[in-house]
Amino acid sequence: MIKKIFPLTCFSTLILCLFIFKQVHAISLELTPEQIQEAVEYGQKNKNMDIAAFSKSWTVSLEKGKGSATLFTPFHNLAYKARKSAVERREITHKDIMQALDIGNTLTFSVTVYGDEYDFAMHYFANLHHKDEIIQPEFEFTPEIADASEFWPDSPSHSARLVFKFPVKDIDLNTIVTLVIIAPGGEETPLSFDLSKMK
Repeated sequence: MIKKIFPLTCFSTLILCLFIFKQVHAISLELTPEQIQEAVEYGQKNKNMDIAAFSKSWTVSLEKGKGSATLFTPFHNLAYKARKSAVERREITHKDIMQALDIGNTLTFSVTVYGDEYDFAMHYFANLHHKDEIIQPEFEFTPEIADASEFWPDSPSHSARLVFKFPVKDIDLNTIVTLVIIAPGGEETPLSFDLSKMK
């Protein structure tokens, strides 16, 4: 009897371990103390890194001048705040950490778009495709006036930073989601994020 139980127990333990390890790199909305420490250390150690390189693991970019989107997970948000504190030469406080982690049950995307008119970004929209669902944002920010881009005065002469937050309630954090950016004329730009590979 013991000989039969032992292999079964080992097999069950192996399956459990594989399930646990599969989750290690997936997005977590509630960080463990170890993950909090890791995020703070990442931010502090990389304080001099260019922000695009710093956020590369959470960013999907199109070709230069076409735009990009960055997902602010709790880990990324905390790392970003820790970087800011380090740049300002101050210790990150418990309050800073709690504020950074308090992003609610949402997936928050910061999107950069380019255009030629100062008000081109006003009527941009976005939705999130997850499996067979299309999820609408619960919060969106689109500026009325865009900034001069790095290409100014050449085209595209303006850039704008948009923010979209989507409810995470029914989203499987071990799948691919596609953020679809919709320009005022109806042109769609899909950007896919593999949540299973992000912290």
